[in-house]
Amino acid sequence: MSGSQSSMPRFVLIKALNRALLGRFVLCGVVLVSLLEILALMEKTTPILNRHLGIRGILTFAFLHLPALSIDILPLAFMVGALFLLTQMTLSSEISALRAAGLSTPALYRLLLPAVLIVGLCGTCAQYWLVPACENALTTWWNRTDPLAGQDGQPEDDILWFRAGPTLVRIGQIAQGGYFLRDVTIYHRDATGLLTGTEHTNTLTYTQGRWHPDGAQDLSLSEDKSFVNVTRGDSTFIIPATPSTIMTLSQNGAFVTPGQISAILHRGAPASLPRATYRMALFGGMILPLEIAVMLLLTLPVIYIPPRAGLRNPLPVYVLGAGMGFVILQGMISALGNAGTLPAPLAVSVGPLLGALLGLTWILRMEER
Repeated sequence: MSGSQSSMPRFVLIKALNRALLGRFVLCGVVLVSLLEILALMEKTTPILNRHLGIRGILTFAFLHLPALSIDILPLAFMVGALFLLTQMTLSSEISALRAAGLSTPALYRLLLPAVLIVGLCGTCAQYWLVPACENALTTWWNRTDPLAGQDGQPEDDILWFRAGPTLVRIGQIAQGGYFLRDVTIYHRDATGLLTGTEHTNTLTYTQGRWHPDGAQDLSLSEDKSFVNVTRGDSTFIIPATPSTIMTLSQNGAFVTPGQISAILHRGAPASLPRATYRMALFGGMILPLEIAVMLLLTLPVIYIPPRAGLRNPLPVYVLGAGMGFVILQGMISALGNAGTLPAPLAVSVGPLLGALLGLTWILRMEER
């Protein structure tokens, strides 16, 4: 009975701290996402209005772009929220009261871990499944509402190349959300990577679950590879992708689910980016809770601010600078991982490891004072 009674104050403390931390995280996240959303809309509002999409188009763009922006600022928003909470508790002598009651810095960190897990796991799930769906819907909507997409004579600024196993595909123009393609060429290769033949069509339309070409031609090499035979193609022009897949491949980033990444890496599914980029997308979601935990660790030094010093103490600025430095460092190392210079597991773990070492060293130095 006494054990259950002694656990009640601890449970109340955990609930109060994590509720306060999550509340401030949500507030900071809303502010940061709003700023990024405004910057994105400043670039896209004019094209949206030129397409006569009006306020509905602006809201559609903002809503579909929101998940990707939220994931981008998640660690930083959590750090700013924790910075506000811990600074407020320190200046109001709440941290001093907790220390007088026997609460150490590692114990305080453990009390705040439920918020870290909630935000980290929700962010991982959103990055794996919510963001790909929203980005695909945004890309499809943006392409479908373009009145000039797919018109003959338009400049081919966004030529799409992708691979599916040994096969390479080139698409000159995409329209109607991926259901209409222009200037499509398939390059067939053998197991050694040598070209064996090509198929070309002027236009390609997706209806009733299959692709229908117009103006198809087949180019095949002779057995000794010295001549090219050009013949008229038939109606069996097949590219290894659906309209939804094509819109996903046309995106600049790897906004794909773990299942799609597995299919690309192990089963030769269509891919338009280097394999290292897809590995980084897979491991980046796994490491997100650890990044948030490191951000909380970098924030803890503010609890050592003397209450009488108030906001004149520069420690919160140093903490915020350390968090920004961690974000920049993680971005630089991730770029090396996307380029294939570093293995993906190493590229996603080096930043959190260095951040954790910095945070632990900083806390130990503050404890010695």
